[in-house]
Amino acid sequence: MSTPLKKVVDDQLTASGMAAEQLDDVDAKYVAAGVKNVLSNLKARRAWENHIGAILTHKQAVDATGWTKQALSQAVKETRVLRLEAADGTIGYWSGGLTDTAPHVPIRGIKDVLKVWASADVQTWTIASWMSSPQPELDDRTPRQSLLDGDTAGVVTLARQAAERLAS
Repeated sequence: MSTPLKKVVDDQLTASGMAAEQLDDVDAKYVAAGVKNVLSNLKARRAWENHIGAILTHKQAVDATGWTKQALSQAVKETRVLRLEAADGTIGYWSGGLTDTAPHVPIRGIKDVLKVWASADVQTWTIASWMSSPQPELDDRTPRQSLLDGDTAGVVTLARQAAERLAS
C-alpha cells in the first residue's frame, strides 16, 4: 500500500488541530526547518533500505519476531540482531539478519559473524552494508546469502579479515 506524502502531512495537521493556523515568519522558518529535516531523513532511510533491505522500527522488530521488548534487547546484547542508530538518534533493526519467513528469527550463523564484528570499532551501518554487499571471496554472493546457503565458516573468516582491516 502506498500513501502520498501530502496526505500524511495533511492528516498530521488535522490530528494536531493546527491545520488552519497562521504562522509568523519565525514559526514558518521553524516548521520549514523541521520538515526539511524529516524529508532529509526519509531520503537517507530510503537510500539505506535500497542497499541493506528494510530497517525495522522497534515495534516492527517485536512484531516480526514475536519476541517481547526485553527479548529483542537481549538478542541485540547477544549479537543475534543488529541494531542501527541514525544520526538523529532514531533506532532501527536490520531486517537482513532475520529469516525471510515468519516467525522471523536470526539467520543461522549471524551471531558468530556479528560477534567477530563486535571487536572492531565500526558503526553497525558498516556491518549491515558489508553483509548486504557481494563479496568476491564468496563467489560474489553477499555474506547474508552465504549464511543462508550454510557457509557460516567462510563468512566468519571473511568478517574477521574485514574487521581487522577496518580496526587497524
